[in-house]
Amino acid sequence: MARTDQSSHDHLTSRWHWRLASAEHRVRTWGGLVKSRGGVEQDRQAPGTPRHFRRVRIGAVALCILLAVPAAVSRAESPDTTATNLIAAVDSEDLGAAVAAVAEIDLRDQQSLRTLAAVVRIARRCEQEQRRDDAAEIYHTASAICERLVGEQADELAVEKADVIWNAAASSLTANGRHADALRWATLAAESADQASTSSRTGDTLLAIAAGALDSDDKLTAGKAYRLAVEMFSNHASRQAGPDIATARLGYAWTLVMAANDSGSPEHIQKSLDAVQKFLDHHPDHSDAPSALLLKISCQTRLDDEEGVEKTRAALLNKHPRSSATCEVVKTACGSDGELSEQLRTYLIEQHDYVLMSPLVAGDLSILQAGLMAAASAGAPDAEVAYATALSLIDEHGKVATETLHQLHTDGHDAAAQRIAMGWLTARDESQRSPDSLSARMQTKSGKLVTGGVREAACRWAGRTGQWSMLAMAAEEEPGLYERQNTEAAKQETVARGRTLHVKRLFAEALLQNGKTARSLKLWEHIVDDDGADDFATLLRLAETATEVGDIPQAKTRIAAARAAAMQSDRDGDGAGSVAMTDLLSASLEIRELRFDRGRALLEQIVRSGRAESDLRGRAQWMIGETFFMQENFHEAITAYRQVEGIGDCDQWTAAALVQAGKSFEQLGRTREATICYSALVSRFGDSPHANGARRRLAAMTTDGTSSPGTLRR
Repeated sequence: MARTDQSSHDHLTSRWHWRLASAEHRVRTWGGLVKSRGGVEQDRQAPGTPRHFRRVRIGAVALCILLAVPAAVSRAESPDTTATNLIAAVDSEDLGAAVAAVAEIDLRDQQSLRTLAAVVRIARRCEQEQRRDDAAEIYHTASAICERLVGEQADELAVEKADVIWNAAASSLTANGRHADALRWATLAAESADQASTSSRTGDTLLAIAAGALDSDDKLTAGKAYRLAVEMFSNHASRQAGPDIATARLGYAWTLVMAANDSGSPEHIQKSLDAVQKFLDHHPDHSDAPSALLLKISCQTRLDDEEGVEKTRAALLNKHPRSSATCEVVKTACGSDGELSEQLRTYLIEQHDYVLMSPLVAGDLSILQAGLMAAASAGAPDAEVAYATALSLIDEHGKVATETLHQLHTDGHDAAAQRIAMGWLTARDESQRSPDSLSARMQTKSGKLVTGGVREAACRWAGRTGQWSMLAMAAEEEPGLYERQNTEAAKQETVARGRTLHVKRLFAEALLQNGKTARSLKLWEHIVDDDGADDFATLLRLAETATEVGDIPQAKTRIAAARAAAMQSDRDGDGAGSVAMTDLLSASLEIRELRFDRGRALLEQIVRSGRAESDLRGRAQWMIGETFFMQENFHEAITAYRQVEGIGDCDQWTAAALVQAGKSFEQLGRTREATICYSALVSRFGDSPHANGARRRLAAMTTDGTSSPGTLRR
């Protein structure tokens, strides 16, 4: 099993980051139940309440107690100037003056409970007036005063009352993005919490801080907040197994994984792995268990624990087969260079409907290719058709389709390759066969049956493997193949069926290869005249086909068009020998009209041409011999055939010349020379298509060196 690489690991963990930041958490607060999404919580309070106050609110009863106690104490105290000034500012409704007065407090001086009460009242007023920044800063000041008073006047300010202030400050600060400051006061509240209710309240505050810190990419603060939240919820019986402690455990594990990624320390990675495992141990059925298993795989991968990775992957596939985390594992495995395990191949087959409908897989050609290979080699028809359909709708360039057909052929699954290629060749509409199938739904959603790239890939594969009859069959069954694209409906159908110009060319070639020359000529003419193809290769093929089966004027017209394109290419410097090819066709047309001398003159020009390739020159020389043979001038034919070999680099025409020279010798009754020609052909070009003819001629020779009657054919 190939190990997940670093980039894949980063992708998995970043995926969890998104999931954690987007998950919906239910956070219990003093004012009721609030709901957070992406680190921004909202409670069920009246519309218009400031957003910064919607994280964790001090309950009305708790706040009244907080404000009332210092007031009662103040009657037994001697008044202090700071408290008096603050109270006066609040009573005068001059909130700006009150805020300024708080800013003047020197926290190094001795403060009183009366001052603390006044500061908290000002913070509350700022919240009511939606002065969020001021409220957060004043709560920050109140918490600092509270911290000092708890240490110096613990008998007058109970810790549980201080916890209310610290939690309120933490909530206000984290709502304003000051998560590290918020954590400071929430930590004090956590350290002093000696009651279950206080622990529960502080745990909620810590969850809010952690969510906000994650939004700000402050993983260190988030991790500390999550760890403390776990401790707080563990101290409250009713929340020891609830969703909040699960969120805290998973959040803590995730922040450790991120920190370990940054440090690269094996010790840190192991610590994060232990935290992930603790979440899985406590919450095996949690909705985020698949994501936790994904985190576990990433940790094990970085620790080079291949056996552990295999076991965790198996657990994920078995327990959570239809989860996005499982799709991530499959995506990573299919994207690696290693061979898929049998378990993953089985998963791709059995869960093909879920895999293909997962948004994570959309457009992932590596998964579609792996699934198609698995289904085709295992003989799973439903999965095979579904994956083949999905691939045919996504692979725009046909590269993956080409690789898949080649690999199936290489692996010995030729029957599967033919099935898949035939489906792509015919652009089969699955809605006609099975309207409710997954394949039909995919085609309907995409608005097409196959991409042009995939259909070309199937056509090229059929040609390379000699499946010309399959390709010709698809051509004959293709609707609208000869129609002009002069309506919008016709154009849409052409696109939907992936019927590109290259596909049409391959269809025309297949018809030609299967002896359906007249139909091939009709299609070549449609490609040139209606589709506007003007490249030399297409014009030459049309001219060749017209020369073979078209009428004389038609052939001359097509040859002239091909020659014009060849001359233009020649002038552009990239058409060497192209004109000679058209001259060869003109010579063939002259021979077809029995004007042998004119035909030979053109062929001799090609043989003498310094720009024509050796193969073309060899073919021209062979055709000169053919003209003499047709005229039954066998001596001249033999002379012409013998000159083919001297041209060089034209073995196929040398082999053809040897067999024809042998026939010419036989016509002259010189069987000994004929035998030499046939024997040379068999020994030198045994794989040539002409070799079997030579063997038959040798077998037809009688033992006395004469030919058997009626055995000689051109």
